[in-house]
Amino acid sequence: MYLKTMYKWAAQEDVALLERNPLASFKMPKAPQKDDEIIVIPRNEVALVLAALESKQTYRHVNWASYTEFMLQTAMRTGEVRSLMWDDIKGTKILVHQNYTLTHGLKNSTKTNKKRWVPLNKRCLEILEDLPKNDRFIFPWNRLAFQSYFRKKLSPLKEADLISHVYRPYDCRHTAISRWIEAGIPVPQVAAWAGNTSEVIFKHYCNTTQEYEMPVL
Repeated sequence: MYLKTMYKWAAQEDVALLERNPLASFKMPKAPQKDDEIIVIPRNEVALVLAALESKQTYRHVNWASYTEFMLQTAMRTGEVRSLMWDDIKGTKILVHQNYTLTHGLKNSTKTNKKRWVPLNKRCLEILEDLPKNDRFIFPWNRLAFQSYFRKKLSPLKEADLISHVYRPYDCRHTAISRWIEAGIPVPQVAAWAGNTSEVIFKHYCNTTQEYEMPVL
């Protein structure tokens, strides 16, 4: 990846160390992906997580609890939330069409290269109403700061046995998808909102909740 970036820079018109980039058409092979553990934040721990993130009203002038709860309500990926713009909102829906990665910045495509519309529930609209609107991005904040702050604030809760895991921001997405399934929303609709296939939802999310009880038959 670094070599390809260097060749790209050297072949730029204003640099011109090379006539052309010999790796322009080369695609990096993807390493085999292992299945990450799907962690669902229990209902009785969600309030603790949000309270911990709000305990210091702002970090780097940002209230990260709003970012977190928006993920909890929409199941968006961290980078998708970061790349949302005010112009993407149409009534009570928002268009997810970009992704903000830590390595490449803003990308004009989602992880799956498919656009999707996500409904905004009442809580989402309240969060958006409270956010400053002085930037074209809804959440124009450093994702790396979000992730480090997340761990910093949740680690003491885990050490005190108040929560079962030191949760990651991505666990908000896992939690939202699992809650939608629990609410009886059809898997194809969950997949459409989450930007996955029904196969992925069935494989990874339909058996993740720990809050079902065995019925008496």
